[in-house]
Amino acid sequence: MERNTTFKQYIEQGYTFKGKHIVLGTAMLDGVALPNTLVKVPLRSLNRHGLIAGATGTGKTKTLQRLTESLSDNGIPVVLMDIKGDLSGIAAAGELTSKVTERMNTIGIDWSPTAYSTEMLSLSNEKGLRLRATVSEFGPVLFSKILDLNDTQAGVIAVIFKYADDRQLPLLDLKDMKKMLNFATNEGADEFAELYGKVASATASTILRKIVELEQQGA
Repeated sequence: MERNTTFKQYIEQGYTFKGKHIVLGTAMLDGVALPNTLVKVPLRSLNRHGLIAGATGTGKTKTLQRLTESLSDNGIPVVLMDIKGDLSGIAAAGELTSKVTERMNTIGIDWSPTAYSTEMLSLSNEKGLRLRATVSEFGPVLFSKILDLNDTQAGVIAVIFKYADDRQLPLLDLKDMKKMLNFATNEGADEFAELYGKVASATASTILRKIVELEQQGA
């Protein structure tokens, strides 16, 4: 008992801090959970990187769901990349089973089934609010990475963005980018060459083909 008491004091001291926090669970000693020995995370630190790892069935999804619910309870919106569709379960209230009740008692906190406000967003043709962004919002670096361009091709994209920015020409969609590439190698070739250097037709053609590939994938 004395060892348990010392351990609890150690945990309490280590997880006592100013400001709001969320509870991740309770501490374990020699493989046994100690009730009311809470492991907490301050809200102000949750903008940092973290890793949740483990084998199948060890609770990675539940941990992410619990983190999301706790942040929502504190008025903090969360964006989740739910590739497998597992995390969307927070949209429906869970079930207070005997197993869940036993676990909450072991941790030493109360829990009640709650459905959390959830909005489904989509980057594809799947169900949900379709997200859209302009080419200008991506910027030359990210746009080049999406197209998997080499340094020379990325340099051409940077020049295209620079030309558009200097003349306040919005690049709204992929059609605008294709028109700018054609312009840079045809009627606007001399202007580009004078201001930024010549844009090679072969390089522009390669970029155009990559844009077409992106369009065929639903972009």
